Amino acid sequence: MEKKLKITILLAFVASTAMFSQSLSTSFPWKRKSAPAVILGRYVDRDPDDKEQIPAFWGNEESLKGSVFPESTSDSVAGTFTITWDICYPLMHKFKGWSVMLFPGDTIRVDFNKRAFDKYLAYKKETPQDSITTPKLQELWKKAIHIEGASFMLPPPIQMKVMMQGYSREYATAHYHDTMDEWREVCWKEFLDVVQQLDTLCLSPEEQEFQRMLIEQDYLRKVRSYVFTKEIWDLTTDEDSLAMFEKQFTFKDPHAPELTYYRNTLGFLACLKNDFDEGKRYIQANGLEDSPLGHWFKELDEAKAVMTRVKANQPVTENELKVLSPEFQTQIREVQALMMKETADRKGKKRDLPDGAPHEWLPKIVAEHKGHIVFIDFWATWCGPCCKGMKEMESVKEELVARGVDFVYITDTSSDSNEWLKYVAQHAGDHYIVSKDKKEEMQIPEYDNGIPHYLIYDRSGKLVKAVTGWIGVDAMMQELEKVE
Repeated sequence: MEKKLKITILLAFVASTAMFSQSLSTSFPWKRKSAPAVILGRYVDRDPDDKEQIPAFWGNEESLKGSVFPESTSDSVAGTFTITWDICYPLMHKFKGWSVMLFPGDTIRVDFNKRAFDKYLAYKKETPQDSITTPKLQELWKKAIHIEGASFMLPPPIQMKVMMQGYSREYATAHYHDTMDEWREVCWKEFLDVVQQLDTLCLSPEEQEFQRMLIEQDYLRKVRSYVFTKEIWDLTTDEDSLAMFEKQFTFKDPHAPELTYYRNTLGFLACLKNDFDEGKRYIQANGLEDSPLGHWFKELDEAKAVMTRVKANQPVTENELKVLSPEFQTQIREVQALMMKETADRKGKKRDLPDGAPHEWLPKIVAEHKGHIVFIDFWATWCGPCCKGMKEMESVKEELVARGVDFVYITDTSSDSNEWLKYVAQHAGDHYIVSKDKKEEMQIPEYDNGIPHYLIYDRSGKLVKAVTGWIGVDAMMQELEKVE
């Protein structure tokens, strides 16, 4: 059986590599470069008294710079807003309930009719989850959102029988005993069913291609949830059984030749919604690194590794930069220049990490402040409670410093470099930035990946308190007052 499976996978690989030369019917271009992408938004059909701001949004699941927030402005009286992302590859900018695909260099004009959008949402809610989109739903969408100037016009959202609406107890129970091979075939059968429904919709070749890629990513997401079906509804608490299922899990797939997303770098557009790297992991598991998308992911990973070092204040040679694709070089050089820039009126100090292994850094940092109480704040620029805590502690910082309290701030490279430097300028103390993987090796006391996380050391360098989450100035002062 194992030999037969290996032969099947080998044949799948041979078949798939022969298909790499085939180009998808892509009519949406992607010129590789680094450039801002701008959304010029306008509310239409407004009441005179309406004072809309920028609609709630998020984005940048994938970003070389790691910029969580774009530049944005709004005019609540005129009902207009502007959002600017600095990107070097496509970004899915998501508003609440709808999204815009941004390419480097795009200037997109969006007219948003909130009343029509509310009607769209109301009708969508009434549409059965296991049915395909009705023409009326598409019509309502087009009345709600009008976009001009996009390199790629994101198709209206379609509602069809989806792969995974959440597992009922009955569904989880029915598939609890599935082997990995059996589970993959369940996922594949449902995938084919959804693809058949897609074929019944009146879509352009471009829209059809894009939606197909999204459905393929849903298939991979469902395959990845193999172990989850065993855990849900507390059907088992047996760690040995779960370990057995986890051991079975694999992305190796005899159906690989029938998927399309990895045959063109534009398959990355589908991976933008991919929170757990299924697309890339699938490529690696099936030996598809030589596919166009496989090559692009390799380039991106190499660039991200260099960017991580730059953001962590580590040296990068010119030769290391020159081997990267030009659009990646542009953004890395911008961050490199930013990190090297010094400001005369900066309150805080950028500090280099101590020599030695990551688990030695924290003790060495504390040892530098012998005779002082040390207040260490693990935070990130994208963490609201972290930033709130830093700002509120400023009201008591002068008093604490007079008592001999030293402030130390440690973030990782998930923080935006520009935002980090702004905080360094505003907050007195020692500021460190560490790569995400090295932070995991620091052996931070009582740390469970939750931030903000605070450590308080006494004057002899002994840890006396660890606090996770911002507890407020008064409560934090009470903790510090206990330390001699």
